Amino acid sequence: MIGSALLVAGLAACGGGGGSPGATIGGGATGGGDTGGATGGTSTGTPTLVVTIVNQSGVAVNSISVGGGFVARATLRDATGAVVPDKVVTFDLNGASIATLAPTTALTNTSSGVAEVAIAPASISSVGAATLSASAEVFGVGVTGRVDFSVSAASLTLSAIRVGEIDLPSAGNTSLATTALVGGVASAGVPVNVTYRASCGRINNLESTGSVTTSGDGVATAVYTAVAPDGSLCSGVVRVSASSPGAEQPREVVLNVAAPSASALTFVSALPTQIFVAGSGAVEQSIVRFRVLSTTGAAMPNERVLFSLITNPGGVGIGSAGSTTSVDSTTDSQGVAAMSVFSGTIPGPLTLRAQLASNAAIFAESQNLTVASGPPSQQRMSLSVETFNIEGANIDGSRTQLTVRIADRQGNAVVDGTVVNFTSESGGQVTRSCATARGVDGLSKCSVTFESQALRPADGRVSVLAHTEGTKEFIDAPPNNNIFDPGVDTLIQLGDAYRDDNEDGLFTVGEFRIPRNVSGAACGNSGAPFPSIAGSCDTSLATTVRQQATILLSSSSAALTDVAISREDTTVQIAGVTQTISVPVAVEVRIGSADYPLLPMPAGTTVSMTTVDSNDSDGASCAISFGPTGSPIPNIFPGNVPTANLATRHDVSLRNCRSGDVLRITVTSPSRLATQFAVRL
Repeated sequence: MIGSALLVAGLAACGGGGGSPGATIGGGATGGGDTGGATGGTSTGTPTLVVTIVNQSGVAVNSISVGGGFVARATLRDATGAVVPDKVVTFDLNGASIATLAPTTALTNTSSGVAEVAIAPASISSVGAATLSASAEVFGVGVTGRVDFSVSAASLTLSAIRVGEIDLPSAGNTSLATTALVGGVASAGVPVNVTYRASCGRINNLESTGSVTTSGDGVATAVYTAVAPDGSLCSGVVRVSASSPGAEQPREVVLNVAAPSASALTFVSALPTQIFVAGSGAVEQSIVRFRVLSTTGAAMPNERVLFSLITNPGGVGIGSAGSTTSVDSTTDSQGVAAMSVFSGTIPGPLTLRAQLASNAAIFAESQNLTVASGPPSQQRMSLSVETFNIEGANIDGSRTQLTVRIADRQGNAVVDGTVVNFTSESGGQVTRSCATARGVDGLSKCSVTFESQALRPADGRVSVLAHTEGTKEFIDAPPNNNIFDPGVDTLIQLGDAYRDDNEDGLFTVGEFRIPRNVSGAACGNSGAPFPSIAGSCDTSLATTVRQQATILLSSSSAALTDVAISREDTTVQIAGVTQTISVPVAVEVRIGSADYPLLPMPAGTTVSMTTVDSNDSDGASCAISFGPTGSPIPNIFPGNVPTANLATRHDVSLRNCRSGDVLRITVTSPSRLATQFAVRL
């Protein structure tokens, strides 16, 4: 037994022979070798796993590079040194960012206990060092091995660019191809990123620069199109290059692209589409744009375009005010030619034609371009209120709608988007503004909402002012040219606009004002509906177009402010004696708001009346034959006199009534609050 132990120890001392670089880990013993190295091991019988990297010739190496056909090899032996076949070996890399394994597992073969997988750089630009490790299990005992290696830079070049066509038509395209070569051989195993660049045009129909990855045979393909990213057409000499990180030098090819030819003109826009007669104080110029296109639909720069007027309502100018001579312009980089048109003195549609200077048969005309009479006119502004008498004295949030209708001095719709501003006296909140829009009827109008809230005015009347920029009215004297001629035409004066909160027809300090900062020519005061401040007029046509309305904050509960009973004499039999007595035949009452007796109840309030007979023995049964009138209470216009009594009148006709009978009145507001009164007849 002692001799055997010494023999084993002697064998262990002799292990670790030469061979390919490598290392094994198992019970602490190490040893080298490829498939025929020393067995290694310990006295406890530990298996070994030797890991190496070999090139295409089977020679062990410690460095790999692109295209080398390198193999990761693991040799598995048991504790006796015998090869172990048909065992799974798992390979792993701690530097997966610079190298890859394919696959990561393999079985050891029968003849030499060797398992192999391919190992290669992760990319053409991978450089650095990593550790390759392998692991397996032999009769329940785990064994591992590893080896360090480096990744060397590849010798990368690109072949000459191959193109489908050197000579291209305008906006044409062609194929591009180059082969990535590593050590003069196509990079079939490792993908290579190749960047194509064009001096004009697109790569793969995107930008002038495009990156592609080589296919399995090492070829990078792309498509060149002779249209710039901005849509302009390329022409003449175009240079296309191919490059790759790490490649020795880029490759270049020269293409010849035919010059484009113009074949179409299209109308682009007219901004704005509606201009106003000269002298109106509104926009008098529009910029009209047309685009020239090639046969492929691409924009054509540097093309000469002629402009002329086809429809002229009167006095329209092209290029400059009043000029009707045809003018020309050259298209920009987007193929667009622009021209200004100026309004004349007569409203109506106008048409501008654009045609190619090189071919008069190619032309286009403007669309929806018109000369309108002018901006909003003071005499053509109308402010309407959906409901004047709303239930707002006691309730916050009672609403009504205000609608402004505006036209120019000829009664035509103003331009869409004309902004009308609103302000209100305390007692309510109003939407700050609205913008006009023409509906299906072609008329310009817009609406806002008024809503009741604190702080309520003492008289329950809330002034609301609508205003926008526009013109005064004038009397067009000969030559009747539809424009305002100072010193010839008569101007209907207006001073600064204000909101006449107390409705006294005079501007009072503290009332909202819209100053125009003019010299202050003499003119009189005026109140609602078109309030104007005295001494703030000028000779300009421009003004603040304005109109005021009044909203009534009616109460939820009613007040009986007046009662009138009509009587007639009638002959009756009393205790067998014929007598003449005075009997009630009709009653007229006046009903106002409890909080503001001069104001009516809210629109929609109902008034009902019934009778109570006070004497069942007189043979007369009091009843209503007609009425009451005025129910429900309508929308009541407030007028411009704050002291006016707007309480509503209601009549009933009676039959068979006698003095002492009672007329009961019930007033029910829209919020369903009922107020009752009793009138003794």
